[in-house]
Amino acid sequence: MTMGNSYEYGRRGLYRSRDGVLFGVCRGLAEHFDISVFWTRVLTVIAFIVSGFFPVVVLYIIAALLMKPEPRYRY
Repeated sequence: MTMGNSYEYGRRGLYRSRDGVLFGVCRGLAEHFDISVFWTRVLTVIAFIVSGFFPVVVLYIIAALLMKPEPRYRY
């Protein structure tokens, strides 16, 4: 098995989803790691509560700014 050609495995890279609720960060992470968006959002809310909101809000905004939007067309 070669790791050089990843076209067989679907999307490449980490993108913000265009169908997301708030910037598409959680949905983009869920699609990238192939997990349910529900659990991604649950973990995000738990992190908000445990951390006192501020650190996770800053990381979420940074992720939204650094992650590219999902390409409109998939090949």
